[in-house]
Amino acid sequence: MQLTRILREGFIAGLIGAAAVALWFLIVDVIAGRPFFTPAMLGSAVFWGVHDPAQVVIAGTVAAALAAEVEVAPPTLYLIVVSFAVFEFGFYIMLAVLAQPLLGALAWWNVAIGNAIAAYGMGYYLWREHPKIKEALRVHPLGETDEGE
Repeated sequence: MQLTRILREGFIAGLIGAAAVALWFLIVDVIAGRPFFTPAMLGSAVFWGVHDPAQVVIAGTVAAALAAEVEVAPPTLYLIVVSFAVFEFGFYIMLAVLAQPLLGALAWWNVAIGNAIAAYGMGYYLWREHPKIKEALRVHPLGETDEGE
């Protein structure tokens, strides 16, 4: 069943993304001489100051569903890439405006690098799980379709 596959791949992709971000911030915190500072700070925000849990995004499952869609309709890959770029830009603007007091000690570029590492890890996993995407892009490298012929 497609839904079962999407949920399984989403869970695995989410674990890959979470592990990549956790490892990145562990490295950053150790270099800064304060291991586990980032998770302690974020945990404090979550358990003592967050008022809207609806802001949580389940990135792994969303990525798995989008990969399944690209496998069926390869031209949607380009829409997904542009949407991802717009989302990331919006996320950093929101981070700079709304979360500056909370995340002042956490440089925006650390968040950007952590997100990029997580996106690469999840994307690599999903790329390997969906070989039809690679085949379709070989046939239609710019996402064009055969409908115009």
